[in-house]
Amino acid sequence: MNKHYLTQPIALITLSLLPLSTLAGGIWLNEAGDPSQGRAGAGSAAGTDDASAAIHNVSSMTRLDSDQIMVTGGFIYSKVEFNVKSNGLINGDGDGGNAGNTIPVGSAFYTRQINEEIWLGVSMAGWSGSGLDYHDDWTGRYQATDVDILAMVLMPSVAYKINDQLSVGFGLPVMYTRLKLDLAVPTGPGQSDKHASLDGDDTVVAVNFSTLYEFTERTRIGAYYNSKFEADYGGDLEVSDGVNTSAKTNMTLSELIRVSMSHEFNDATTGHLSWGWENWSDMGHVTISVENNGAALPRKWEDTYHYAAGVTHNINQHWRINAGVAYDTNPVDKNDRTADLPIDRQLRYAFGLEHTPTKGPSIAGSLVYADYGSAPIRSDGLNDGNLTGFNGNYKSNDIVFFSLSANWVLGK
Repeated sequence: MNKHYLTQPIALITLSLLPLSTLAGGIWLNEAGDPSQGRAGAGSAAGTDDASAAIHNVSSMTRLDSDQIMVTGGFIYSKVEFNVKSNGLINGDGDGGNAGNTIPVGSAFYTRQINEEIWLGVSMAGWSGSGLDYHDDWTGRYQATDVDILAMVLMPSVAYKINDQLSVGFGLPVMYTRLKLDLAVPTGPGQSDKHASLDGDDTVVAVNFSTLYEFTERTRIGAYYNSKFEADYGGDLEVSDGVNTSAKTNMTLSELIRVSMSHEFNDATTGHLSWGWENWSDMGHVTISVENNGAALPRKWEDTYHYAAGVTHNINQHWRINAGVAYDTNPVDKNDRTADLPIDRQLRYAFGLEHTPTKGPSIAGSLVYADYGSAPIRSDGLNDGNLTGFNGNYKSNDIVFFSLSANWVLGK
């Protein structure tokens, strides 16, 4: 057994990188830091009536009668704790502690009206991200010990108002994405682990199409489609005990559709609904290559569906509140889920408060609590007779999103 582990390090590293297939294949973030975050994003594709229209639905910029700019800032706090039910001989029963982190976040949006038919916009925000830090001796360390994912998107856009009811939009999202994964590599029973680190990045481009239809002054529906991103994470693989080489990982980041409706019941209260689809089953397989070695790793994820409902209520001309809930379906079962991105079904509960003064920017704050489910994992290990396998679920898998935003209406 020891000879097998020590004489095939590159093959073992390739097997250890199996969980990489889920690192950037998680569900896209619904949070962009703007006021609609306070209603769990419900209705955002039907127009937000502020500068964040540049990301939520490009065509809805035509509802704005002035140039606008918004900046946001906040943090994401996560608590992620694993409960070990069984484990293999080599990996032990360490639970990894609290693998969650606190991550600062921010975004910016700008819209400009050119004439009565054309609006331009630009948005910059994080579309996906993760940060996990398990203890080095935990039972799932051959899948991941440290995980850092970044996916930032800069999207220039244009909207065209066809008539008083119908508008269309086009955006060109340019994504910079970085992937960093640390994990342990087994060397055999009674032997100290090796350690591997994969670090790579890529810049990729997709397309975004949107439309908005206003049935009446009080009721409207909007939708957008974003094509898939084909990421090629070229980077370095470093392994303790002298193995340092280049590595490449190819994967597909899902296309998605969002549809929203907003209806003003009266001058004070507006209801919002959203539905979405994300094509994670299209990922198929992930290709990992390490010099002359490689593997095509099958993906067994399913498409996910997003549902959200929310309400906006104007307390008076200066203050309004937002509230909402959202649900996203589970993309993967316990036999294919891995510890680098422990996502199950998602439940979100959101609340927000907005203040529009007589002069100066509108200020909004929002708080979202997201329950990512128990995310059970049943791993057979590295095809080693279950020496490195483990079984368990997450007793805590919670994320809190907090954001403050300021929106300026230029020229007023």
